[in-house]
Amino acid sequence: MQKKIRADRVSYNGFTYYSGVVSGKELLQSSFVSRRDDDPKAGFNRALVAPRAREIARYLDTEQSTIPSNIVLSAQTNAKLTYARGSLSWTVGPDSFLVLDGQHRLFSMEHVDVDYPFAVAIFDGLSPQQEVRLFIDINTKQKGVPAALLLDIKQLAGTETSIEAQLRSLFDAVSTDPTSPLKGQLSPAAKKAGQISRVTFNNAVKKPLESGVLNQVSDEDDRARLVINYLTAARRTIQQSGAVHNNLTKATILQAFFEVFNEVVDQTLARDGVLRADNMSETMQPLSALDFDAYIGSNRPSKAKLVTDMRGHLSPNLAVTSEML
Repeated sequence: MQKKIRADRVSYNGFTYYSGVVSGKELLQSSFVSRRDDDPKAGFNRALVAPRAREIARYLDTEQSTIPSNIVLSAQTNAKLTYARGSLSWTVGPDSFLVLDGQHRLFSMEHVDVDYPFAVAIFDGLSPQQEVRLFIDINTKQKGVPAALLLDIKQLAGTETSIEAQLRSLFDAVSTDPTSPLKGQLSPAAKKAGQISRVTFNNAVKKPLESGVLNQVSDEDDRARLVINYLTAARRTIQQSGAVHNNLTKATILQAFFEVFNEVVDQTLARDGVLRADNMSETMQPLSALDFDAYIGSNRPSKAKLVTDMRGHLSPNLAVTSEML
């Protein structure tokens, strides 16, 4: 059986490919993937992650959106590819097109409720070596948008969740408030040396924001004031410890302090009934005995060790809080 579509021919640097639109389900009938797991000698693509394909299918069916980026294919001899007067034809069969990029988008067609059209770039005349080189180029030369930038613009897309909106508000306040110890030291849309990215900040603050006192504070300004007071107390604690190399702009340190946020806040409230920076500094005072410079790196074991040590120093006070309750 032959399949024909309208297409444009593009040629440069010795390569030729055809750009057009094909029914996803029909394209699936003519495509295959050379996977490394299946063929250790000649295969080069990663294994299909079925949940990812199903996730794309749900996105297309439920979000009623589109994925406009090309699926990149290499026509094989079995395709008997022909092009004439703006029309591209090939023989439909399971070995007609080798998928170089977009296998999860393509195989989502096995799970969708309806058919969807896909933009394609079909290369012709590639050698096996050129196919592998093109696959490598596609997967190494392209760079994804930083996660921090995606978080930063979610509000513009109208896809921001309630928690993400609260985190964005806190991030902006901590970054700009004149009394914030991290004023000017947060990077909203990209990673920058010596600054805390939005991703790192969100990962640190999200847990206490979802549960505990911070979750119960409904006023946006009051919530920001509580976080800034806490950070001020944390900075004082680090300074009192004599740390030289580690501070709140280190991901491990920032995240560790927010891991014990609820403990510090609960204890301070039980003792003083207020959450000013001075009161929380008093609660954190035992932590100044820690050598914060000894917790090197941003890996999970380093953070876990610091959190364990912090809780160990706070535990006598936590026992008092428990008795008072």
